[in-house]
Amino acid sequence: MNVIAIGVIIALVVYGVFVAVISVKASKSTGSSSSEYLVAGRNVGTITLLATVMLSIWSALSFYGYGAALYRDGIGYWIGAMGACFVGFFAPNVMYRLWLLGKQYGYTTPGDYFIHRYHSRALKLIISVICAVCIIPYISVQVSGVANGIVTTTEGKIGFWICVAILVVYMYVHVLGGGNKAVVGTDLFAAIVGVGIVVVTTIVFITNITSGGLSEAVEKIIADGNGDVFKVTGKYGNWISALGLSLSAGISIIAWPHIFIRSYMAKNEDVFKVMGIAFPILECVCYLMFLIQGIYAGRYAYPALEGAASDNVIPMMALEFAPAILAILLVIGVFAFGLSTADSQLVVASSIVTHDIIRKEDQEEQNTKRNNAICLTIIMVAVLIVTYFRPAFLVTYAYSFCAPGFAQMMPSLIGGLYWKRGTKEGALAGTVCGMAAVLITLFGVNPWPTMDPILWGLVVNTILYVVVSLATQPDARAEKEITGPLSAFFASRENTLHKVVLVLYAVVFVQSHIVGLYLPNETFIFGWMPPTVFNYLLSGIELGILGYFYGKNRLYEPDGSKKDFAPFCPTKQ
Repeated sequence: MNVIAIGVIIALVVYGVFVAVISVKASKSTGSSSSEYLVAGRNVGTITLLATVMLSIWSALSFYGYGAALYRDGIGYWIGAMGACFVGFFAPNVMYRLWLLGKQYGYTTPGDYFIHRYHSRALKLIISVICAVCIIPYISVQVSGVANGIVTTTEGKIGFWICVAILVVYMYVHVLGGGNKAVVGTDLFAAIVGVGIVVVTTIVFITNITSGGLSEAVEKIIADGNGDVFKVTGKYGNWISALGLSLSAGISIIAWPHIFIRSYMAKNEDVFKVMGIAFPILECVCYLMFLIQGIYAGRYAYPALEGAASDNVIPMMALEFAPAILAILLVIGVFAFGLSTADSQLVVASSIVTHDIIRKEDQEEQNTKRNNAICLTIIMVAVLIVTYFRPAFLVTYAYSFCAPGFAQMMPSLIGGLYWKRGTKEGALAGTVCGMAAVLITLFGVNPWPTMDPILWGLVVNTILYVVVSLATQPDARAEKEITGPLSAFFASRENTLHKVVLVLYAVVFVQSHIVGLYLPNETFIFGWMPPTVFNYLLSGIELGILGYFYGKNRLYEPDGSKKDFAPFCPTKQ
């Protein structure tokens, strides 16, 4: 057994001890409280919530898979990361509203919001089933990605199924007792370490693989006949296809169930201001590192990897071009990223089954930990079955099937927060038919392949949600308890600044999602950066600046003060 394999084993054992300590501590503090278990007691601070949202998005797909996807498809694939930058826009817009409602009415799952807003058990069940079905393969992709990386880095000395077994045990132990409180407890440390490893790894790859840095890498890649990776070509060469990827990999993140419930976790509104500012910038920095790894270092070192082999381009470089200690740290980084995302998804999947599907409405939850243990066991078995048939392309599989399913919550989620005319009939028709459109165009016939299944689903979903809602009677109780109080609460903040910043957000969206696709990339800025990539980075910075002003407007009164949401809501009976 080589040095790297031994080092990986030692590192995994040490990380396992760390996870176990956090889990035991969290388990003692959660007790039998579902609020502590599912939403970390609604007491997660600013930096920690930012870290747990980052880690719940930046998974094994990002650490290994995103660089591999960029290696295959070129800079056009980066539009997915650009879409994720708009999570900063959703933080004060959607997450803050969910936080206000969750704190007032005790929400712990996505289903709690939907049944309160639409008063439809059928809608709650349909959304819960969609979430559960889509979460399982997503967890499997995390497991496969981490295991493939360890196998490649250790040259097969640690087998695939041994890696899977270790990860499954860690996941199970981590979430069983402490739930999201345990997950959040490790995410801040994992985020700092993981991002640090990404940056250091990128520098080492470029230094050790190229002889003249990024500019020289560009020259060699073009000379090798791979210059198209610096252009927006192929599938993502037009704005409609690009928008589909942006929605799947980025914009729809707000509806992913493990991100959805993080809206409930915040300690106060300040959290969402920091997220609106910091997340777009951190997203750009981190994914620029993945782009450099996948294209500049990857295409330089291995000009012609094809098929599933390209999914391992990052661990292959770590094995061949990085010192042993960095290869080991890279494995721990992807392990931490993958474990965090999978843990978050496991908690929400088990809570959806026990809280939203099995439990009857208005029934007190009993034997919460026992029920969660049973559900976790069943889910892990399902994950192992899906892992056995693991997909060739990690990110492609996750973004083509799982994300479009989660996205079908978006019309009824956002419409329910902002539109008092939204009805349960509209939400049901939109969600069911939108999901059907996704499945038909993904697994059956897509009448216009340029349009991604997620777009088909959202177009059908949104149209039906609006049309059917207008044709049916809205629920008076929903207006009294949700849309009415929200409108009254934000009335004092509907000013000129709000409108101006919204227009500027729209301008940045056009700049990043349309204009950026058609920029000429024959001349490189700074000798190595295509104008399209520069435009993406500039857009991310602009979103961070807008996040400051928008957060200031949405989260605080014009005089800078805060106010309580409770007085705007009906008195609890």
